This record gives sequence, C-alpha cells and structure tokens, in this order.
Amino acid sequence: MSRRIDASTPTTLRVNGQDLLSFAGTNLLGLAHHPKVLAAAQESLARCGLSAAASRSTSGNFAEHENLEEALAEFLGLEAALILPSGWLANEAVMEAYGDELETVLVDSDSHASIWTASTLANTQVIDCGAGDLTRAHALMDRNEDKHMALMTDGMFPMRRRIAPLADFLRLLPRKGMLIVDDSYGLGFLGKGGRGSLSGAGISDPRAVLTGSMAKALGAGGGFIASSTGTIERIRRRAEVFMGTTPISPAVAAGARAALQILEAEPERVRRLRAHAARLSPLAERLGLDPGDGRGPVLPLPVEEAKEGRRLEKQLAAEGLYIPWIEYGGGSGALRVAVSSEHTGKELERLEAVLLRVYEP
Repeated sequence: MSRRIDASTPTTLRVNGQDLLSFAGTNLLGLAHHPKVLAAAQESLARCGLSAAASRSTSGNFAEHENLEEALAEFLGLEAALILPSGWLANEAVMEAYGDELETVLVDSDSHASIWTASTLANTQVIDCGAGDLTRAHALMDRNEDKHMALMTDGMFPMRRRIAPLADFLRLLPRKGMLIVDDSYGLGFLGKGGRGSLSGAGISDPRAVLTGSMAKALGAGGGFIASSTGTIERIRRRAEVFMGTTPISPAVAAGARAALQILEAEPERVRRLRAHAARLSPLAERLGLDPGDGRGPVLPLPVEEAKEGRRLEKQLAAEGLYIPWIEYGGGSGALRVAVSSEHTGKELERLEAVLLRVYEP
C-alpha cells in the first residue's frame, strides 16, 4: 500500500486523500500540533531561517540548540545533554566516542536496530545477552571492576510491551561499565511526570547514558544524549557524527524546547497516555494475544504474511481507522496500534469495536 500523508492533527491523518482516525506514528502526547510549540518554531524560523546551514562545530551552533540541551538535562535530572539530527545517530555518537576502549559490549536481543548498528562501531566483540535475561547478563559480566564494558538496551520495548530491568543491569555492571539506554519511548511515559526510564527505575548513576528520539513524546525531531558532564563533553569532542553533521533546524529545537516546557507544566498529558495505554492489555487478551507486562502505548497485532497485513490495513481504512502494516528491522510484520494522550474515550471504544470485528489472529 503506497501511503501519502497530506495533513494531520493530533489524532487524524489524511492518507491518500482519505481522512482517517489515526492510531499510528509516535506523536504520543499531541505536542507536534500544540499552538505554543508551533509559535516557538515560527518565531525562530522567522529569525534564524530554515536551516542551521553548518555543523555546530563550525558556524551552525544556535542559541536554540544550547537552550534545548539545558532544558533536557534539567528535565531528565542529569548533568548535561547533547542533541543530534536523529535518535539513531545519538546511539552511534556514544559508540564513536567510547567504542575504541570498550572490551565487551552486551546488547539486549530486543533492542532497536539503531542500537545493534551502533554496537558494531565498538572495537570488540558484541554479545547478545537475551531479552532482559538477568541470569545470562550476569554470566556474561566480567567481575573485574576495572573492566571497560557496556550494556546497551531500550528503556521500554514498544513492540514487546516490556520494560528493561535497568536497576538490575546497573547492579551487575563493573565500576567502569556503561549502561546505554535508548529512551525513545520511555521519555514522556515512564518516571515522574514522564521523565523517562532512569527516573522510573529510581536510578542516579554516572555510568548511565540516556539516548533517544525527540519525535515521540515531544512531537519534534532529532535525537538526544544525556548523562554526566564528562561523558557529554567526550562525545562532543570525539563523535564525528556530531561534529560533522548539520544539526536540527533552530526552529525545530525551539519547538522541542516549548514541548518540553508543556510536558513539565501539564503532567496530565502523561497520565492520560498511561490510562489509554492501560486499555491495550485487556484488548490484547480479548484478541487472544499476549499483553506482555501491560506497559506502553503500542500494541502490535501479529500477522503471518505481508499480503494479509496489507489487506487488513486497507480493511481498517475502509472502517475509518489508520493502523499501518509495519515490516521493520528484519523482524516479523505486525499491524502497529499506537494510542495517544489526545484520543477520546469514544475514539478508543471505536478502536476496540473495529479491531474485535476485523482482526483475527
């Protein structure tokens, strides 16, 4: 199915000329359309232009970039932050800065493709440590406290509907170990006021490095890294993917900062998203699916063949819903249902009724 999106609201998309109630994408808190976010982006656009027009290490470092980094670090409760053109590149930047000294890299098997790609930049062996398997992770850890090693994982796995055991991972790591957490889906959902996976796990440890995308909870674009000041400065100095790329537009950075301010001022958005996500577990059970641990705003509906997945996508569109068939990262395909804080109760009831009628696992 060829998809072309011509317009959007927090809960609808115009796809191939048809207006559909959307349960797709990652604008999880509706902030991509918030008037204050758009106003901040428009003001910066008029003042700074569309592009930074250079890397930040030359003449492309705008006040908007630095202001966003300061706001991110403060919100996350970490010392410093660095923004990059995408969440994918954020993971690569960490490994560019540290990969040459790491002696072992462990990766949770369910991790996002960007983590697996980034892990190949390490000058050492990369080991699959299973899906949140603490026994296997413990067996693979070196008890030498001076061992330079990293454990890489998502904070929350949206398609698996589980949360990584971050506090347990940190307890296993040696003194010089690193815990690299992609928090693309944890930010805005987990932790106090949506402050993410580290907050949710009660972690405050300089060995933790948080990465992620600003396209999910913040409804913006680009990626970020947050950690200790020393870690961020090393990445700033050593990661070519930071030094040699044009950053996100100052307008996007201004919009992302405004979104972060709204997230902090309106914690009810996070509460609504959690409440809507909680409805997915009983729905999964009624559909005969494993609900996982019941966490997260995404519910994958497995489909055996791509042809059937595309047929179901068209059938759901005929019912007025947009739920895309996703075949991504080399795994099995699924219809990907994503709820947002901005969906109404009636819209969620409509989702449930249509899926129970149409989807047969």
